[in-house]
Amino acid sequence: MKKTTSKKLSNRLLKYSAFSAAILGAANASGQIVYTDIPDETVLPGSTYALDLNNDLTGDLAFTINTAANFAFMQTISGTAATVYNSNGFVGFSAGPYNYPSNLAAGDLINGTNGIFSARGDFNYSSCGYSGSQFCDGLDGYVGLTLVVGANTYYGWVRIQVASDTSNMIIKDYAYNSTPGEAINAGQTTLGVDDFLLNNTKIVALNKSIAISNLINSTDYNLYSITGKSVLNGSINDHTYVIEANSLANGVYILELNDTETNAVIRKKVIL
Repeated sequence: MKKTTSKKLSNRLLKYSAFSAAILGAANASGQIVYTDIPDETVLPGSTYALDLNNDLTGDLAFTINTAANFAFMQTISGTAATVYNSNGFVGFSAGPYNYPSNLAAGDLINGTNGIFSARGDFNYSSCGYSGSQFCDGLDGYVGLTLVVGANTYYGWVRIQVASDTSNMIIKDYAYNSTPGEAINAGQTTLGVDDFLLNNTKIVALNKSIAISNLINSTDYNLYSITGKSVLNGSINDHTYVIEANSLANGVYILELNDTETNAVIRKKVIL
C-alpha cells in the first residue's frame, strides 16, 4: 500500500467497503462500457434530476416529478421534441397521444433497432391511471437511452425506481457504451473476459480518505472536482490503496481509475 492511514480508520474503511458497489468499465476490441455508480438521487415533486450519462459535466436527460405529484416523466434537457436520433432519447413506445419509456429487464438489448423517442416520456401518469405506464410496481427498472454527441450516437441505460403513487423517483446508477453505434445490454457494466476480476473492485470514501480494494493490475487514478479540474492523481501498484484527500474542501468529486493493462475505465462520484 503506497498511502497509509491509521489502523482504526483502515479497519473502518474496509468495513464500509463491504457495503459499497463496484463501479466498472472494461475495454476490448468490441468497445468500452463506462459504468457510473452514484449515491441514490431522490427526485421529489417539483424537482428535477439532470442525468449526465457520459460524465462530461453537461446534463443529457432530465427526470422530473411535477409539483402536483401526479406524474413522473423524462425528457431531453432542452425539453424540445426532435426527430429520432437528432437529440438524446429513450427506448419506449407510443400509446394514444403519449410516449412511455419501456421498463427493461436486465440483459435486454439496447441499440438502433429499439423504438427511440426524443419527446417527453411518462413513467407513471396519475398513479398508473394510463395503461401505457410500465413503472407501476415501485421496484427497480432499466430505461434504455441514446446519447447524441455531434454526429455520433451512443447507447446506454439508467436504473431507476418510481414510487407507485408517484411520490418520488430514485436514480441509482447508469452506463453507456463509449464506442459510437455499439449496443449495450440493460444493466451491463463491463465487456470482455475481465468481467469477473473487475467486478471485485470496491471504492469507499470516509473522513477525507478514499479506499480502493481488490485491484488486479497497475492502475492510474485521477480525482476530479465537480467542475472537471483534476485535483489529485497518481499511480497504484498494489491490490489495496488509500488516497488521502485531507487538503481538499468538502464536496462531491469524481474518481477515475484506469487499468494500465486492459485500459478499463472506472468512475465513481464520491463525497468528501
